[in-house]
Amino acid sequence: MSEKHGSIWINIVLCALALLVGGGGFAGLASLREEPAKRDIETKVFNVEVFEVQRVDLQEIVKGFGSVVAEREVVYSAQVAGEVSLVSRRLKVGEAVSGPEFFSNDPILETGSIQAEGEVLLVIDPEVYNERLAQADHAVEEALAELQTLKQQEQNNSRLLQTATRNYNTAKDDHARMERLAKDGTVTQNQLTLSQLEERRYERALIEVDNQRSLFPAQRQRLQKQLDRLQTEKKIAAINVRRTEVRAPFTGVLTEVNVEKGQYVQPGTPLYRVTQIDAVVIAVPLHPLDFAKIADLVLAGEQPQVELAENEVALSRWTGRVVRISPEADTATRTIDVFVEVENKREGQQVAVPLLPGSFVQARIEGPILTDVIVVPRAAVIGNAAGSTRVFVERAGRAVEVPVEVSRRLEAQAFISAGLTSGDRVVMTNLDALKDDSQISVQKTTTPSDSLGGGQTLLLRD
Repeated sequence: MSEKHGSIWINIVLCALALLVGGGGFAGLASLREEPAKRDIETKVFNVEVFEVQRVDLQEIVKGFGSVVAEREVVYSAQVAGEVSLVSRRLKVGEAVSGPEFFSNDPILETGSIQAEGEVLLVIDPEVYNERLAQADHAVEEALAELQTLKQQEQNNSRLLQTATRNYNTAKDDHARMERLAKDGTVTQNQLTLSQLEERRYERALIEVDNQRSLFPAQRQRLQKQLDRLQTEKKIAAINVRRTEVRAPFTGVLTEVNVEKGQYVQPGTPLYRVTQIDAVVIAVPLHPLDFAKIADLVLAGEQPQVELAENEVALSRWTGRVVRISPEADTATRTIDVFVEVENKREGQQVAVPLLPGSFVQARIEGPILTDVIVVPRAAVIGNAAGSTRVFVERAGRAVEVPVEVSRRLEAQAFISAGLTSGDRVVMTNLDALKDDSQISVQKTTTPSDSLGGGQTLLLRD
């Protein structure tokens, strides 16, 4: 029993010695380790870009899309019936044709004497219409001859009336004399009766001639109306003869041809379509709010300038002006049209690349001018709710959080009505990491001159 207890105590002592030796070894190794070097914690500095605030004058740009149409285009149809007997070699799509030239200087109404007629593009067989014109001409000549005959009859009647009047007056005087002689008993009753009958015979003759005279105005009026009708028919026949020569109605380009030589046409048959491309029009549908901005300028007598391009990212290729506005809105799209006119021909010279009908273009319309405003990039404004919008302003190398009031947001810009003044430098980058009083290092400074000039605003420079 004592031997067993003795063995246990020996094991305990050996374990204790082993632990002491191990602990001493570890302590010795630990004493050999060098202390780590101590250093101060560095403050993080954010590299940022800033926007320098300035009060500027901006012109708002209203954007829209529209299709180009010719300001003047017509589908010319036949006005008489017949076979197409002649076709010009220039009656082809794409050919330029010359229209009439007017002596009048009024290019809108095109009234006045024609200095030169348009070129003949085709001829409809005129034989039937020439015959009708000749027939109408003969009928007019016959009516004129009848009027001349009536005039001669009226002159003859006038002479007969004068003779009948004299004869009646003579017979009347003779009868009066016979009545006086009868009272004296110089003539018999039979002689008195004969003189009375003679007076009545001349009276009847006078009445007949006078009645014929009274009929002449009605006959002349009837013949004159007949002559007027025949002259009208002659004019119509002459017009139809002229219509057999189909001329260009105005100077332009043939965009469609629907007729060939030998084809029989009737009034209303489409012959060709001619388009004038010297000036084109684009109807640009706008939202009612945008329309109101442009309408105010047009109603004030202005014609806002418009830059036109093939698409949103293309550079402006053509320029035009808003010349009129639509009086009603489109019930389907809830938009209202403004009409932009583009001149493809200026001062007698055709532009290098004309804007052709059928093209689809983007319009950038110069809208109202916004004066003395503070505008910053919209991305620099944090928050959207009223009363919670703010920006970071660089002050002495620190980002200072400043509350601002945004009066309006327009595409990539925000208009600031309170909180910023000219000279403030608004931080534009690293906004998600910045906090109030964060240390910053400005890497780039942008001004309104650098950032404005596209989109929906245009910086106006002195």
